[in-house]
Amino acid sequence: VKKIYTSCMCTTATLTTKEGKAGPFGMPGHEAIQTISQTIAPNEEASVEAIYDPAAHGPAGTGKVRRTIYIETDAQKEPLELTFEANVTS
Repeated sequence: VKKIYTSCMCTTATLTTKEGKAGPFGMPGHEAIQTISQTIAPNEEASVEAIYDPAAHGPAGTGKVRRTIYIETDAQKEPLELTFEANVTS
């Protein structure tokens, strides 16, 4: 894993592997996206924790939302995309 970043400033992501935790990572342009070097071997597990803060958008931040976490690796040309959706009511 080389980089992790999110689609919106309201979302951060943390990667956990056997090497430990890396992050939290946010949206490019709102903070510097650091390069990391985490290896996940075949059959090894890793997890990504997403923290979504609906208050980041103020009172207008209600309704359906869709956010994405992007993971760049040496093995893929395009980033892996992890997406979640929510319906923010208040």
